[in-house]
Amino acid sequence: MPSRRWGCWWGAPPWAGWRGRWKNRAASNGCGRIWKNKPPRNGSEDDVDGTNQVITILILLLAMAVSVVVTQFIRRRRSLVALRPIPAYQAIPLRVGEAIEGNRPLHVSFGSASLGGDNTLLALASAELFYQAAARAAIGAAPPILTMSDTTAIPLGQDTLRRAYQSRGLLERYPRGQVRWYPAGARSVAFAAALTAMLGDDRVASSVLVGSFGPEVALVAEAAARRDQGVIAASDQLAGQAAAFALSDQPLIGEEIFTAGAYLSESASQVGLVVTLDVLRLLLILGMLIPTALAVGDAILDGRFSAAITRLLGGG
Repeated sequence: MPSRRWGCWWGAPPWAGWRGRWKNRAASNGCGRIWKNKPPRNGSEDDVDGTNQVITILILLLAMAVSVVVTQFIRRRRSLVALRPIPAYQAIPLRVGEAIEGNRPLHVSFGSASLGGDNTLLALASAELFYQAAARAAIGAAPPILTMSDTTAIPLGQDTLRRAYQSRGLLERYPRGQVRWYPAGARSVAFAAALTAMLGDDRVASSVLVGSFGPEVALVAEAAARRDQGVIAASDQLAGQAAAFALSDQPLIGEEIFTAGAYLSESASQVGLVVTLDVLRLLLILGMLIPTALAVGDAILDGRFSAAITRLLGGG
């Protein structure tokens, strides 16, 4: 019996003497029973899978084509493309300017966003935002402060701050001690308490809290408000985003977190990606509204609406 199971699951033994026996056993009822009893795939399921694959490929090709065309257009005629205004990104340069003039540090925080987890993309998007803000603040006397509660974000924060100073030609002034890790987990009141104390001890000018925060972000925002410090906040957690929207001066919402490079650096490629997202969003809305309008029109006019549209488009 063990040899039979071995032949069923692990294939034929390498020696020739067993190959004939193994073929007989593999053909017996003891082997392959799972595969024989497996229900056959329905043809409609294969059709659905094939249709989904085609739609996915078409969407990717459309996104790539629009991105390339828009990027080339922006490089030639940048003044003709205007991004929709986002108050938070309009306020960040002003906050940085106030910090430099007041000789006070700018504070940015990942929260519990980490690398290698579910919010890896959020951590990378936050790092891009922090890089743009830190590059502006690097020319000031008070270096910016980066905080996080996850150890995997420490090297990301150090590299972000280093690149910011390097972009200004001030790598020798790179402040390694300004990347601070507070040992606390997700949704930690202890982390919020540490940030609250830091706001007063370091005389922070403004805080940019973009990462993974729970409702404890309200404690940090309230402490900043008591000290007359500005707050820009966003979170991937629903409770944290609700608190950020209510208490921050200029909140970021949803995919706005991922557009920092386009708004703060004005890179043609990144602006092209933002315009591409807006175009795809518009096409998606139209794709949902047109069938709905046709269905409602047919329900009201007893099918005459679709017939009229067909004749209008030359369909007979």
